[in-house]
Amino acid sequence: MKSFNILLLILLLASCDAPRTRRFTSSTASNSNSAFNFNNNGSNSGQGTGTTNNGTGDNGTNTVTVPEDAKHCTFSTDGINNFPSTSSHLGAYSLCKSSTDASSVYFQLKTKATGSNGTEVQVCLIPTTNSGNNSIYVGNPMCGLFSDPKQARKITFVKFSQYQNATISGVMIFKDTTYYYPVFNNYVNTLSAYQTCMNALYYGNSAYCEAFKSVGQYVFQGI
Repeated sequence: MKSFNILLLILLLASCDAPRTRRFTSSTASNSNSAFNFNNNGSNSGQGTGTTNNGTGDNGTNTVTVPEDAKHCTFSTDGINNFPSTSSHLGAYSLCKSSTDASSVYFQLKTKATGSNGTEVQVCLIPTTNSGNNSIYVGNPMCGLFSDPKQARKITFVKFSQYQNATISGVMIFKDTTYYYPVFNNYVNTLSAYQTCMNALYYGNSAYCEAFKSVGQYVFQGI
């Protein structure tokens, strides 16, 4: 896993407006964001055809058809074992880029994300691309609940117009909750803190980005 570098925060934004957030709910599939469940007995809520994985679900043996563009990915079929990545912020998870859609990834989370009071919160994923030694934020945040550890969700990013031709090579992931950020002198929602960092940096003020980095409540992973 790549460590977060402050150079990630040197962005070439064409606008000083905060990016809009595009949210989905992990229990509801749409045309651009679908899921497949390893605990569905004999059924699959995802799309496409691919390899077959056999496992034991709540009601016995189930057969899940993994989408064609996710055949190369590693998922946990029991929601406990075989997660390929882990972090102190998210716990164990799977993140894998689609083999046919350069703007899509699959994401599976072992333990649902919670805030400081134990209430479930959304997880946000933001696409980035490499530009020399820098990683540039190139698309809308995609936020949703990931409550089922046996569910892998396909997330299709929406890139900003100026980065339509950029290759997504990394993803920043964090809980959609609040932490104390020193430069704000207050508890701030992580997504808002990140967006404030982006806008402030556009005007040459790096203090908000330094604060975001120092709090460290995020995961940055190359894909």
